[in-house]
Amino acid sequence: MTLLAGLVPVFLLIALGMAARRFGMLNKAAADGLNGLVANFALPALFIIKVGGSPLESAFSPRTMLVTVGVTAIATVAGLAIARWWRLPGPQRGVFTQGALRGNIVYFTFPLILATYGDTGLRLAAVTSTVLIPAMNLFAVAALEAYRPRGANRVPVAVRVLANPLVVGALLGLALAIAHWKPWGWLAASLNALADLAFPGALLALGAELEFGRLAALWRPLAAVSAIKLVAMPALGWWLLERLGASPLECAVGVLLLAAPTAVASNSVAADLGGDTDLAGACVLATTVLSVATYVGWVVALGG
Repeated sequence: MTLLAGLVPVFLLIALGMAARRFGMLNKAAADGLNGLVANFALPALFIIKVGGSPLESAFSPRTMLVTVGVTAIATVAGLAIARWWRLPGPQRGVFTQGALRGNIVYFTFPLILATYGDTGLRLAAVTSTVLIPAMNLFAVAALEAYRPRGANRVPVAVRVLANPLVVGALLGLALAIAHWKPWGWLAASLNALADLAFPGALLALGAELEFGRLAALWRPLAAVSAIKLVAMPALGWWLLERLGASPLECAVGVLLLAAPTAVASNSVAADLGGDTDLAGACVLATTVLSVATYVGWVVALGG
């Protein structure tokens, strides 16, 4: 029952978003607007109130942070090596690597962790993500910049990463937690109300933005991205966490963060940095669809 309680609402809301797009209730412009509202306001508010308003020591796990960031770095190197070995076209190499390392953790994994492991699991995931999200963004943008067309306008990688609202919200939440911030009652209520929009809004927008027409011609890189993102990363993370003596909750949160499908934002970032947008969108779609099975497998294996 815990497994169903965690998985069914996530995929049901994604399916509802797909149906809303199919029947004209949520068109592309509306889905983009909802996605922008969630990314720029609701998710940063969630980080500020869930991380910034909580005692850091109650949800801080150096092992989970170290392993998730370390495994993501390994996936970055592996993605670049495979893309080079396969001699993928330049615009696909950075996109391939981004697809293998950048997970849809706040839009997709946070709701699953909340439903399966409660608020304690969510706080651990949120605090871990204050470091993991900036790291993922840094690695992804660096990979895309490495294969960006010559002569393109280049913005420093650090600037691109720090301008991301999720990164801003994550770092601000971490800073407030370190400072033992206690929000005023009205401010806490407002942030909680805004944060409540984050998960349903994100999942509806995700479903509305999925397109199935991109998969067949890109099966080879998609198979590799899916294997790295959904299987190899969480398996390596679980092995490392157990070797470091992590608790069952730390193992579960670390594994599920690493098992997240490719982030929806990957498509827009790839377009902005001259990457192959067909491959970027296909990575999001393929890993999201396959994660239905892999998340069930990981939650069962973890005993959730």
